[in-house]
Amino acid sequence: MTEDLNMIKKMGTSIDFLYPNYGQSSLAAQGIYPAGYQVLGNSSDEQNATYDDAAQVQRNYLSAITAEFKLAHNLIEKTILYSHESSGDYEASQDFAAPNGAPMSQMVGHTMIRRIGGVQSFNYEINKNHIDTGFWYENNSFSFPDRLYAEPLSTTGKPLSPISGFVNPYTTEFDDEYNTNTFQFFLQDKYYVLPNLSLMAGFKSLLQTTHGGGKINNAAYTGVSSIPRGDLTAANAFLPHFALNYNFLKHNEFYIDISENMRAYTYAPWNVSSGGAWAVQGQAQFDANKQSLRPERVWDYVVGYRYSSPIITATADFYHTDYYNRLVNTDSGSIFQPVNTFSNAGHETINGVDTGLTIRPFHGLEFFNSFSYSDAVYNGGINYEGSYVSLVGKHQVGYPKFMYKTSLTYSYRNASGGIEEPLIDVLGR
Repeated sequence: MTEDLNMIKKMGTSIDFLYPNYGQSSLAAQGIYPAGYQVLGNSSDEQNATYDDAAQVQRNYLSAITAEFKLAHNLIEKTILYSHESSGDYEASQDFAAPNGAPMSQMVGHTMIRRIGGVQSFNYEINKNHIDTGFWYENNSFSFPDRLYAEPLSTTGKPLSPISGFVNPYTTEFDDEYNTNTFQFFLQDKYYVLPNLSLMAGFKSLLQTTHGGGKINNAAYTGVSSIPRGDLTAANAFLPHFALNYNFLKHNEFYIDISENMRAYTYAPWNVSSGGAWAVQGQAQFDANKQSLRPERVWDYVVGYRYSSPIITATADFYHTDYYNRLVNTDSGSIFQPVNTFSNAGHETINGVDTGLTIRPFHGLEFFNSFSYSDAVYNGGINYEGSYVSLVGKHQVGYPKFMYKTSLTYSYRNASGGIEEPLIDVLGR
């Protein structure tokens, strides 16, 4: 269950689903909650969350064929062909009355994903040059029919679950599908000026086209007249990358990395507020956005130092990032039926520091610590509900400023174990 800060303040951290008590859940769908839940007041989103167990099942099938041939004494080719088939059932309880008279329905998204692609690369070494080139192609097919199923009429029944499966939906709320073709070419040369000093220069070209969107829209349930459909293309023929690596003393390494990159347009099920360019309220808004949206571009600058020895590995680097055409999703309304918009927030800068320290006092024992600082600030603004909102000087939401991670592991022959503290936002934002 997902609690917000208000729920935790009023009910503590012990709040839990009414599920699997289907009798209480069905009453809650009619606005009749147990006494302890009344403190939530009239917040329908928070109350709905108490009987939404949001279970899911996902199935994945991966396959690949790889090949590597030495075409000449200094020329190697590598081929990878792969496929990924995925399906899943993602449920969320809804207070829609079902045709059988039950006060609650189960909304289930049935995801289907098929990715087929391949990578072809060549490595050529001549004198002090290490040249790599190749390309990547992938076709990605995605569909997400969102269907409604009637819960049991009797309050003593067993609620629907993806574990037991879903049969005979009484309607389809919406269905959207996407098909994406991605092609990427790369070329780079790593040149050794000295045995301990290398320079790398290269570039990649990226072309990605996505077509799709709404296939079915049941306006009585979605509340919108149309689900957007259309195509978007992101293309850039030259995205450069430069790097320097200098081992100036034994165990000591200095490096610089500069690169430009581009992010293609993202997509997700229509009702997901962070679903990208298609997560808007209707066709008219998608068509209007298409005229002004541009793919995100980013320049990254990194300067760092690394010390490596059998006992200690230490790293520290500083980075600066410039985002252009920063694309953001915003929404208003309820969490079940959000009103989504997709906007170009303009320029954003990020300045940060990453540090890491690994200590190996004796063979098998490893103690790792990392600390990072990141300051992400907008320098533009967005159009929100018909008005321009300046974001100049505002920090990126949900982006931690300070993070710390630590772990202790021990390995002996083929056995290993350890404890780990996951990444945490040290001070919050």
